[in-house]
Amino acid sequence: MITTLSIAILAAAFAVSPESKSGAKSKKSDAVSKWIEHVDSGPADQRPPNWAHVKALMMRRPPAVGEDAPDFTLKTRGEDRDVTLSQFEGKKPVVLIFGSYT
Repeated sequence: MITTLSIAILAAAFAVSPESKSGAKSKKSDAVSKWIEHVDSGPADQRPPNWAHVKALMMRRPPAVGEDAPDFTLKTRGEDRDVTLSQFEGKKPVVLIFGSYT
């Protein structure tokens, strides 16, 4: 559950734009804000273990089209090592795929 939740949170962090070109909040941003409020209002023991960090990621502005993605680190599946986006800079293209396969 936490792995799927983490992937969904990362997807939201990169896909949700807090403001449209007119300056009004988007529907996606409103949905994310409501979800954050829902999690905040629930029992602390049911929140992700790193909720403050996750919430900060969800609330930040996503990169604009053509802008570099922010650097991040993720654990590999089945191995005990970390992979950082900046490791691949100047090498082969990196494709980020977000989804739930459960």
